[in-house]
Amino acid sequence: MHERKAEMARHADAFIALPGGYGTLEELLEMTTWSQLGIHDKPVGLLNVDGYYDALLALFDKGVEEGFIKPSSRHIILSATSAKEVLCKMEDFEPIHEKVASRQSWEIEKLGYRTENPDGQCITKGSY
Repeated sequence: MHERKAEMARHADAFIALPGGYGTLEELLEMTTWSQLGIHDKPVGLLNVDGYYDALLALFDKGVEEGFIKPSSRHIILSATSAKEVLCKMEDFEPIHEKVASRQSWEIEKLGYRTENPDGQCITKGSY
């Protein structure tokens, strides 16, 4: 699943999560974390249909209140109740970082593609 998300991130201009289950939440949070860490600077949108994500957004706000989430990081996720509104917010998105990690750096080091063989030599999974 991790390699699939890395491939998705490589080709995407932005990310939008619709109401979904654990897999959707995991993908949403990983893309948000990657943005927070400067691995990408793409907008992360949340389509909050019928208040589906209200509790999750409240949890994020609680994280800010308690000091676990930086206020600037809280603004990574752009939430709206309609597709048109979330797309408008994504078009106006300003990344929190001035630059992102190089493609090779985040693919190999940040995403765990870099490993060592039994002799301690560095090997890379896949070819990009």
